[in-house]
Amino acid sequence: MKKIILLLTIFLCTIAFAEGPKLPKNIIIMIGDGMGISQVSATVLTNANSAFRRFPITGFSITCSADKLITDSAAGGTALACGVRTKNGAIGVDETGKSIPSIFELAKQKKRSTGVVVTSEVTNATPAAFLGHTLDRHNSELLAEQFTSLETDIVVGGGRRYFIPETSGGKRKDNIDLLAKLQEKGYIIFNNFENLKKSDSKKYYALLENGELKSAEKRDYSLSDLTKKALNDLSKNENGFVLMIEGSQIDNGGHDNNQEQLVNEMNDFENALQTVLDFAETNKETLVLVTADHETGGAAITTGDIGGDNLKIDFASKSHTAAMVGVFAYGPQCEIFSGINENYLLGRKLFLLLETQE
Repeated sequence: MKKIILLLTIFLCTIAFAEGPKLPKNIIIMIGDGMGISQVSATVLTNANSAFRRFPITGFSITCSADKLITDSAAGGTALACGVRTKNGAIGVDETGKSIPSIFELAKQKKRSTGVVVTSEVTNATPAAFLGHTLDRHNSELLAEQFTSLETDIVVGGGRRYFIPETSGGKRKDNIDLLAKLQEKGYIIFNNFENLKKSDSKKYYALLENGELKSAEKRDYSLSDLTKKALNDLSKNENGFVLMIEGSQIDNGGHDNNQEQLVNEMNDFENALQTVLDFAETNKETLVLVTADHETGGAAITTGDIGGDNLKIDFASKSHTAAMVGVFAYGPQCEIFSGINENYLLGRKLFLLLETQE
């Protein structure tokens, strides 16, 4: 492990200070929860203008955790957020249980803004890997409390129930109102998208549902809408930002073996991806990295027309699988993400892109 990190450091330092490509000012990490190659294929085959076709660099990621062939989202998210391989169920710690700083914590040291935009509860495994540290991914009350001690600029998603007491309709048995604590720290709290989109604040928690967000077809706003808002607000920091965006409910479609749900959530994610790539093309200083924490459902496209119509997706499982997932990169230093990657080395490469900058 140490030898691999040393080699990566030497490589990235070499490209950072040589003439040629600059290091990214902004980093956007997009994670499709449960988004395997077949899920991406369904989007690409049915859309000649799919955002996935816009990437100059593609590759694969091996998603195994430290203790299992088949990872869960906690270990998969930690690999990307912290650059270490950990055990299933663990968040923001290595396989010994030691807390490991996330890329958000490093970004703050570099005076960059940070944000998460997800369609799950914000304390769910993937976003929590960027914001918390625990051996038990299900300890949502603890994770919510940890979030309030950080200086994350923007947190958007569901999960309001873990921030408010039981007496106020929440899940907190300690009777602590974390939203009040956040307001004391200068955060604006939003309960709906209408109020969020009117705001010009740069520091807020938008907890739009008590649990996870409604599914894509039931919302009157999209992941793209939330992404545009976050990009606008984070871009106000002249030092740059790190943003993680998750299409969280792609995973639900895989677990339920529900093709319609899967396709709807993929379309929602793909539209947000178009928004991100449009921003990066204009900005010129933004690295976009798209991947998944794991594949869910063992999805396979088994029938359909050559033009992409009438596709049928069959499923081999209702759980996660060990299939490799795609890696798509655009922007400064995107070339380093090509080929077959261990998932935690994707995280290390992101770390080192920040570490080699003043």
